[in-house]
Parts: sequence; structure tokens; C-alpha cells
Amino acid sequence: MRSSDTLTKISPALVAAVNSMDGVAKTTENDGFKKNGKASKYATLADCIEASKGALSANGLCVIQGPGATNTEAKTLCITTRIVHESGEWIETDFDMPLTKWSPHEAGSATTYGRRFALMAMLGLAPVEDDDGNAASGLKVEKNPSISVHPEGPDWYKAEGSGMSASQAKKDGWGETFDAWLGVVDMIPTVEAWKTWGQDHADQICALPKGWRIQIREAFDYRGKELGAI
Repeated sequence: MRSSDTLTKISPALVAAVNSMDGVAKTTENDGFKKNGKASKYATLADCIEASKGALSANGLCVIQGPGATNTEAKTLCITTRIVHESGEWIETDFDMPLTKWSPHEAGSATTYGRRFALMAMLGLAPVEDDDGNAASGLKVEKNPSISVHPEGPDWYKAEGSGMSASQAKKDGWGETFDAWLGVVDMIPTVEAWKTWGQDHADQICALPKGWRIQIREAFDYRGKELGAI
């Protein structure tokens, strides 16, 4: 990650903007991938921009993104994301998207996907299920799972026992972490990153309630199938 020489103005502005953002609603169906017979939903680049632009603008910030050079040896396309403050201060990072076919269509798709993933990562956004307007109507939608009966499905790899109770997990603050994990898993960009994420989080997941483990295993395996890992 790179930045301007000073960050005195962009830092408080970015903190204020990020703290006022909610998650990105998954609004678009993907008929090519289904869970339990239903098309999966995902957050588009437009959804990500819409979810962030109000808070960014209110704090004198904007985002500039674009594709850069390709690496023929590593077979990647570099996507650069820069957050700019009206003072001229900035923060930016690069995200290398893998390419295999070297076609214009693939480059375009990689650019769109890379921009979406990088924007969410830079702003701490995570995709969330659309609540069908319940939040706007004042109806409370519980985000953290409260599973008293274990759902059907495979448990997390090599996990044993029932784990901690759901109430204890929430009390210890695991609910927000679990929600964030579900959002991150949906956006894992490569097979290697998918494998690494599973290895890095295995011990923590194994300690969670069994119902939570089953839910994260379903999301993790589903993303693995999308990437061609399983």
C-alpha cells in the first residue's frame, strides 16, 4: 500500500466515511450458480459504488480505479485503487487479477471483478443478504446466527463435537467476525487464496458452534466450486 507524504486530512475523513457505511447488499442473481435450487446472489460493482459513494462524498473523498500493466510471466492484470481526499492526500493499493486466456473479454471481466474486490477491501465493506426492505421499515433483522438445532450439511473439516454454544459465541463477539467471514469467503479471488484462507482460519472455526461451522463450510465449499478448486 502506498500513500501521499502526509495523511493528516485523509485519515480522519476516511475513518468517518468507513464508520458510516453499511454492508453491500447482494442484489443480483447468478443463475449459473445455485444453492438448494435457488440462484445465488452477489454484490455487483455498481452495488459497491452505490453503497460507498454517499459516505465518501460527504467526507471529501472519492475513489479512482483502473487497470494497469499485465505481467506476462505471472499471467496477471494489475488493478490500482486510489482513495483521494479533497486536500490532495491519497492512499492506494494494487490488486493482481489472474488471467489465463489473454482475451479482451477476460481482461474486461478481470477488471470489473478486481475493482469490486479491491473497493470492498479498501473500505472494509462486506456483502450481505438483501433484507427486502426490513431495515428501512424499522423491522429488526438478526445478522448473527442463533442456531439451536444443527442444520443439515457437512461440518467444517476435521471439526469435532458441538463447539461453544451460540449464545456464548455471541457474548464473546464471534457473531460479527462470523458475518465478516461469510462476506470475505464470497469474494476470495483465487484457488490459492481459498486454500490459504481455510488453513489460516481452521482452528478458530473448529471452536465455533456446530451450526455456524456447517454454515461457513457451505459458503467455503461453494466458493471453492466457483473457483474450480473442488
